[in-house]
Amino acid sequence: MSFKDNLQNRLLGWIPESKIRVQMAKNDQSRTGGKSKNAVELKREPKAFTVKTLQDWKNAVALATDTENPSLLFLAQLYENLLLDAHTFNTIETRVYRVLRSKFKMVNESGEENEDATRLLQAPWFEQFMRHALWSKFTGPKIIELFELDDELELMRAALIPMEHTNPIKGLILQEPGAEDGWPYKEGQLARYYLQVGHDRDLGLLSQLTPLILAKKLAMGSWLDYIEKYGIPGVWITTDNMTEARTAELLEMGLNMISNHVGVIKGNEKIELGELPKTDAHKTFQELISVINSEISKLILGQDATSDQKDVTGTYGSLKVMAEVSNDRHESDKVFMAGIINKELMHRLGEISSYYGGLNGLRFVWDESEDMDNGTLLDKVVALTTAGYTIDFGEIAKRTGVPITCLLYTSPSPRDGLL
Repeated sequence: MSFKDNLQNRLLGWIPESKIRVQMAKNDQSRTGGKSKNAVELKREPKAFTVKTLQDWKNAVALATDTENPSLLFLAQLYENLLLDAHTFNTIETRVYRVLRSKFKMVNESGEENEDATRLLQAPWFEQFMRHALWSKFTGPKIIELFELDDELELMRAALIPMEHTNPIKGLILQEPGAEDGWPYKEGQLARYYLQVGHDRDLGLLSQLTPLILAKKLAMGSWLDYIEKYGIPGVWITTDNMTEARTAELLEMGLNMISNHVGVIKGNEKIELGELPKTDAHKTFQELISVINSEISKLILGQDATSDQKDVTGTYGSLKVMAEVSNDRHESDKVFMAGIINKELMHRLGEISSYYGGLNGLRFVWDESEDMDNGTLLDKVVALTTAGYTIDFGEIAKRTGVPITCLLYTSPSPRDGLL
């Protein structure tokens, strides 16, 4: 063995194996052709939004559930179209953000928090990961890529593989939508960098919502057609001049009157304005849209009191039930997310980078403690001190930012005039 080889082996023996593995992955240009920081290179295509119908939904579901060669391309296009509906998108985001804004911590077997480990997950990539994972409940399986590292070997982002580039049933990432072959991500070299959230054949809640959203789009489109046809009264011009020149003049004048409201007529000519329809079109269309929005809210949140503009001054009991139903879904989302993190994410982080070595032996839990404002906290401190409890004033000062000086307390004597 040469001196160079001997020296290299000795140097490698001093470096953690996980760090060597990650650095090799960063320097490996063969997988990406030296062009991308992603583990796989996808051929992207421009988005094209078209009108969707119930038949498109049926076709998309049939292709997505095909037993021999399933394709998610048309289902992905359908979902992108459906999520243009502001109410649906915002209602889903309501559930997602409740989880994202919940506190968490990393604890050992005794339930004690490891603050350094908790800070490892307080990063943008982790919020991206949770967001992608939670959306799998609504759009079906999500394939999340954990690959790009910075110079400190910390993850920079959790990238989502587009739905149309995935085949969860075969466990493949497709270079282009509709391809029959691709990169296997459930096994082999790529398995550590990719995590699937959601069952292979799950189409998500959005598939169940499709008929409602399409009906709402039809109602809104019909309302726009109604406004275009009847929103502005028609203009009728009557003349006894039968020449084509005068007819053309009157036609041009009538068209210009839409914006100018001025016309010049002669002799027996007259201008008449049509009447607006007597039916209450606003009520017809608005009530249908409101009913659909309510049904969408009930499917996503379990109730519609917190998402629709309506009078919610019901009885205390009914409001309490609606709040409990919403909280049930929130708690279910948290259980779902904690399971994914502990069973799927934690061990991958250790394989991807030595930066996350501090997570070994720890588990992710939601922090159910409640934060109190400084005023409430200090009031409780005073009450507990008066009751004879020993208070860690250093910790209180740290939490509130209020400097606390503890004075030696002595009992008053009769000569002080206080007894």
